[in-house]
Amino acid sequence: MKRAYILYKKADAEKNRVLISKYSSALCVAGLRPSLVILDGLSRESVLRLVSGAELIINRSREWETARFLEENGLFVSNPPILNETANDKLKTYERLKSAVPMLETHLLTPVPALPFPFVAKPAGGHGGNGVTLVKNADELALYRAAHPEKSVIQPLATELGRDMRVYVVGGKPIFAMLRESKTDFRSNYSLGGAAKPVPLSELLPDERAIVSAVTGLLPLDYAGVDIMRDHGRAILNEIEDPVGARMLYTNTGLDPAAMHVDYLISKEL
Repeated sequence: MKRAYILYKKADAEKNRVLISKYSSALCVAGLRPSLVILDGLSRESVLRLVSGAELIINRSREWETARFLEENGLFVSNPPILNETANDKLKTYERLKSAVPMLETHLLTPVPALPFPFVAKPAGGHGGNGVTLVKNADELALYRAAHPEKSVIQPLATELGRDMRVYVVGGKPIFAMLRESKTDFRSNYSLGGAAKPVPLSELLPDERAIVSAVTGLLPLDYAGVDIMRDHGRAILNEIEDPVGARMLYTNTGLDPAAMHVDYLISKEL
């Protein structure tokens, strides 16, 4: 039987057992034998030896360099490394998409911030709202720097906080949307306690549709999330999520994004 591998970091795998099970089931249905690979402590060469001869590799980690190394050695990896790299660096997302997609201006956090207070600071490689901080003055900035020594970016505040729309995309096409809202936090993330409401694609506004279309026209979204905020009444791209969480989707809609992702890959590549 042909082999397929699912790549995860250990901490993320422990939180995503349901999705791993869904991927495993979908791969079996497709006639592939699935195996989970935990990347912690493995060199790229070790990963290559483990997955050598694979028909398909589903990368659910943020290790785009490992994914690119596998791709360069002739293996088929989804999502493509270019998406994984772009989505997991907020500065790269801004620099690569700003000419075609409306976004908040994004700057590297330097000793002298490029924006006046208040602004939002966030780790450039962060996800799930972790580390996203509203910084109102120099003292709060010092606290942020102490807590986040890694590469960070800063952005001005959007006029609508605590609310965003995540549009799930499979095979470059939107499949469903979820409106996320928080009444207690300027971050709307579902994993941080935000409420989620299903939104049929037919209810997306034209400017929201335009953002999804622009992003999918520029990057290969096999399965990812496009997060949209509103600022001064207009839709703006907040970020692209890869790997995108699925709990919010299958809990609230009954959709199985893992099966949809695998079905797309089988029809397209295998």
